[in-house]
Amino acid sequence: MNDGGLKKFRGETPAATQWSRGLLKGLAENGCDVKVFAPIWDALFPKGALFPGNGEFLDQGFDQQLVRYLNFPGVRTRSVADSLKRVLRNEVAKNEPAIVLNYNPYPHYCQAMKSVLKDRPQVKWFNVVLDLDDPTLDKWSSFAKATNGASGAVFLSWWGYENAPVEKKLHLDAGVFSPKVISQPSKLVSKKIYVYAGKLADYGGLPQVISAIKRYDDPLASFKFFGKGTSKALADLASHDSRVEVFGFVSDDELKDACGDADAFLSPRDVDFQGTRMIFPSKILYYLQFGKPVLGPMLPGLAPEYKDVLLDVGDGTPDLWGDAFNSVKCMTSHQLNELECKIERILDKRTWCSQGRRLLDFVCSE
Repeated sequence: MNDGGLKKFRGETPAATQWSRGLLKGLAENGCDVKVFAPIWDALFPKGALFPGNGEFLDQGFDQQLVRYLNFPGVRTRSVADSLKRVLRNEVAKNEPAIVLNYNPYPHYCQAMKSVLKDRPQVKWFNVVLDLDDPTLDKWSSFAKATNGASGAVFLSWWGYENAPVEKKLHLDAGVFSPKVISQPSKLVSKKIYVYAGKLADYGGLPQVISAIKRYDDPLASFKFFGKGTSKALADLASHDSRVEVFGFVSDDELKDACGDADAFLSPRDVDFQGTRMIFPSKILYYLQFGKPVLGPMLPGLAPEYKDVLLDVGDGTPDLWGDAFNSVKCMTSHQLNELECKIERILDKRTWCSQGRRLLDFVCSE
């Protein structure tokens, strides 16, 4: 999905797009012939288009085929599944052996793949699980039923990887294109710029940050918010507090420039949300590329090594967020250099090329 598509379609998310783009490039760098079958997600008709999208909204850097479907309530899942069945059957008939990866165990993907496997049982099918409702509520039975017949699963969540009752599984959270932080001189000045990049909505962890900013009385702090969506609470705060700016959705280059100017990054999450254990906030690794402090809770979906580079806000009370803001203010150049070294140790193991190699080795192993 390109920037035009991300801006137009409400169901498409920048974070997931960046993650998918990185992994596909990593696979291509390792010699894989990658083909993408891409339904474009829009709001259900009549709020969204009846047949969403066209090829102009797809990232031209990949060999992609648009999957058209009827975007009508009660029909969409079956329509997407039927369209995928047709294109996947044709593809695997032409190119064998084939390995199919799908984004989350959604019904349309799983239904399509089970149909393909009836005719082509030699096809390897792997679910890449980016997030999931709490699987402990039914002891993973919904997940097991949806993915029955799959060759294995890849989990972004560390907790998910550790606890999933899956015989063949891999932990692979996210990646970067360079093992080195993006060079930006540290600014040891009183004014600190905090950047948030993600969905703007009145749920999740954003209300915690809003409450914390209201309580935090440093006039030199600056808070910049980027992303799709709307948050009335955030808009109200920005209208009354000159320290807060809301930019909405911006291009990759604009976001990169803003992050380069930041002194620290915000990664809020509601730790009590029922799906928290199955989430890896990919924005964390994006933030870490800039070598600056990241403020947020140490979620169960994060691998243990992230604890060394995260300013943990615990359960996200305003006081804990305030303590984290003050920690950023007090960091010395030595502490920032030490943090950068720790971050590069994480980045070094997570280039998209190396992640692509790990995934390729995993899906090709017996």
